[in-house]
Amino acid sequence: MSRGSIKWVLIGLVVVLIFIQFVQPSRTNPPVIASRSLEAHVPIPTKVQIVLERACYNCHSSATIWPWYSHVAPVSWLVVNDVNTARGHINFQDWEAQVSPQEGQEHLGLICKLIRDGTMPPPNYRFMHKDAYISPDEANAVCAWSQQFAEKEDSDKKGD
Repeated sequence: MSRGSIKWVLIGLVVVLIFIQFVQPSRTNPPVIASRSLEAHVPIPTKVQIVLERACYNCHSSATIWPWYSHVAPVSWLVVNDVNTARGHINFQDWEAQVSPQEGQEHLGLICKLIRDGTMPPPNYRFMHKDAYISPDEANAVCAWSQQFAEKEDSDKKGD
């Protein structure tokens, strides 16, 4: 490829990058109704609440803090999609509307597994958000709390 061709390809790429900035996804934060939140339905120790807010709520709540790169296409499309997908799985601030009591037990019971196997928070999120790292001590606290629900779910199934 000649130097002139490379120049026009680069110019074309810059033009495309400029134009895609006009295609911005909707970054929403639905209203938070305290009575519908996880905290209103399940007792959460302070240490666990701090971990959830720091490492989970940015995607799994209605109080997402949208970083600067969530305003730059095409990364913005990925970030908004990730947040919408996460909220679709679990939104800790819309707990009441989103899950039945049994589903809630299942979701809470899975939290420990997801943290321990490194699925949550996802590696790409932890890379960009160093404060989302969950220490072994914090993981133990979250697991001790979440496993109460897994045990309750198991005892509920045995009673059926």
